[in-house]
Amino acid sequence: KGRMSFSRHVCGSGNLSHTMPGEAHPAFTAGGLVLAGGLIGFLKSGSKPSLIAGSVIGAAFGGAGYMISNGKEFEGHSLASLVAFSLAGMFTPKFFKTKALFPAGMYATIGIGSLAFHGMKALEWKS
Repeated sequence: KGRMSFSRHVCGSGNLSHTMPGEAHPAFTAGGLVLAGGLIGFLKSGSKPSLIAGSVIGAAFGGAGYMISNGKEFEGHSLASLVAFSLAGMFTPKFFKTKALFPAGMYATIGIGSLAFHGMKALEWKS
């Protein structure tokens, strides 16, 4: 039936259809941070692309969190992994080029961290 995560084993729940509430939090947090960053970029410099990209990427992370918390764990973690991969791919090279902590460093960190977490979780739920 798939591999049980450590938290499920310790909590004694062998029911893999029930998600631990904490699994969705990283997606919601990443989405909120990206949305906030886009809003800050818009307010500081009037950048509509920052606002639009922050809204779209933030909403995608939020959608992934919603899926995870509503029984579509594999699909939600997979979506969050795809969004995180895109974010990391866009901003990691910019960070190494500019050394700017905001927005490039923050988004690269969110992307890499989210990709590691959600990629691992997607693999757990797939098996």
